[in-house]
Amino acid sequence: MTHTNLREPAAGSTAGGGNGNTASDKAIPPSGGGSRDGARAEFQQIGYSYTLRGHGVFERLLEAPGVAAYTNVCAGVAEVYPPTGKPFMGGAVMTVHNVVPLDGEQVRIRVDSGWPQDVTLRVSLQYFA
Repeated sequence: MTHTNLREPAAGSTAGGGNGNTASDKAIPPSGGGSRDGARAEFQQIGYSYTLRGHGVFERLLEAPGVAAYTNVCAGVAEVYPPTGKPFMGGAVMTVHNVVPLDGEQVRIRVDSGWPQDVTLRVSLQYFA
């Protein structure tokens, strides 16, 4: 059996029929930040954790020294055992929905604890400032 139809599509055509839903081979440039001169050694990695109580979807405003509106901030969440403060894999499914850095060294987060009653959890923030 010979395969005569196996070839690359002609330039400019797409496998999806040109509907705009197919991926392009052209790289998308960043929309802001970064430096073409290489890494900036003066930035320091900063990490803070916050012990909170809540249930369902809730928001909190956190103090985050060194954060401004354009700081890239990553967040994680885990349930913690209150007497020891150790994180554990409990029955609640936990997710961080939104992380919004603000001017004034603050970060607003939206968390879903996936549990009908308040649980103790730890939110960890990581960023460079």
